[in-house]
Amino acid sequence: MLNCFFVSRRAAATSFLSAGMAALAGCGAETLDKPAETTRVDDRPATTQDLDNAFSAPPGKGIAIVNGSQAATINVTMPDYFDSLSEKLQTELSDRANSGTEAFIAAAEADQEAARSEGFEFRPHALDIVWERSGPAEGRLTGFVGTYTIYTGGAHSNLSFDKVNWDLKSDKPVGFDDIFDDADTARERMSSLLKEGLLTQKRERLGDTQSTDEDILKTWVDPALDAQSALFDHFSVIASTEPEKAGGIVYHFAPYEVGAYAEGVYVVTLPYRGFEDLLGDTYRSSFGGEPRKP
Repeated sequence: MLNCFFVSRRAAATSFLSAGMAALAGCGAETLDKPAETTRVDDRPATTQDLDNAFSAPPGKGIAIVNGSQAATINVTMPDYFDSLSEKLQTELSDRANSGTEAFIAAAEADQEAARSEGFEFRPHALDIVWERSGPAEGRLTGFVGTYTIYTGGAHSNLSFDKVNWDLKSDKPVGFDDIFDDADTARERMSSLLKEGLLTQKRERLGDTQSTDEDILKTWVDPALDAQSALFDHFSVIASTEPEKAGGIVYHFAPYEVGAYAEGVYVVTLPYRGFEDLLGDTYRSSFGGEPRKP
């Protein structure tokens, strides 16, 4: 089966939706005897936060419009400066975006066949992938965030995130252990900072005056942070008010990770001043200023 990987620049959102749907029809997707009505997959989680801070297009922008003749549609949007990135970085982002697409199509085809054989309605699946830079465009250290909007026929779509941090000088990926002098101590610090940031946002979002801080942390935040040992590696460097510097790091939490679906996405930005003393020699000079909102 061919791998359906549709890459587009953000400026061409409308055209690549049509092109992607047409290409997928000949990319292993089955055809129903009687196509279902067109389905618009544009329901991202309701949230009071600024959606621009999630590095994702607003609802309805860049999400597939699919019809019943297709099992699935996959749309991948890379930044318009993608071609200017190093070959290694292009490959890294492309491989991240392409990973799992064959399995996604196979699952959609299986669901479509099950619907046909068992006589129930099939809703075409859709996967929308958008990669954006979060870190500085110049300097040594930068970062990227991938937003994955996934629809598999249910009542609403779901979100997940992927992150890449990159050393532009050495042209290689950068991990948590590379940035911090003592990674274990840094993870403890991040846990404390994240709990503080999440608690503040939850108070604002939920407006809950009955629950104590301890209740909120115990219900959602503590279990999420304690259960995900690799969570602290899932960050992205964020740009700074100072050119060529990183102002800190940012964490993206998808729906259900630290709250109910209705709460939406949680984005916690940690200014580098909060962990400056833990930075290793290699990247200490890469941080400065204040985090800049994208």
